[in-house]
Amino acid sequence: MVQLLAAEAAKAEPLFGKGFMLAFAFAAAAMGLGMLGANYMKALGRNPEAGKAATQLIIIAAMIEVTALLAFLMGAFLLK
Repeated sequence: MVQLLAAEAAKAEPLFGKGFMLAFAFAAAAMGLGMLGANYMKALGRNPEAGKAATQLIIIAAMIEVTALLAFLMGAFLLK
């Protein structure tokens, strides 16, 4: 999908394609982090002992953020 967006951006307007790709990547990362936090709070409300698994939550959140960072780097620096 990224290659398709990059090809379309090269044809028409490069800034529009980059902006669309970055907006999509950041929106997906924000929705992923929101869903992660909401489901963790639901689980914590049902079972207070689930608070001990917060380290796994932090690792998953970091993986989501790295995905957004890689999309930013690809859109901002690699695609010309």
